Amino acid sequence: MAIVGQIPHFWHDKEGKAHRNMLQIEVEEPQLKGGFPRDGSVTIRLQDEQAQKAFKMTAQEALQLGQELLDIAKELLSKKRELWRKRR
Repeated sequence: MAIVGQIPHFWHDKEGKAHRNMLQIEVEEPQLKGGFPRDGSVTIRLQDEQAQKAFKMTAQEALQLGQELLDIAKELLSKKRELWRKRR
């Protein structure tokens, strides 16, 4: 499985102590098994100082997640633009 992306996230707790989380994207390539093509997979791994969790998805599930994130982000940016317009 190859790491294809990492998104670090830095934040401070209530006491002001710095922390770091990491979102990592891993890919397993499609391959032939027993003469038949098998799907690859996309794994999203979230790590912090204490633990890590992973979510393994098919390519179709990854596309669905990507589309949902894209739609949500576009809507949030649109709402922010509208707030800037109302501010004037």
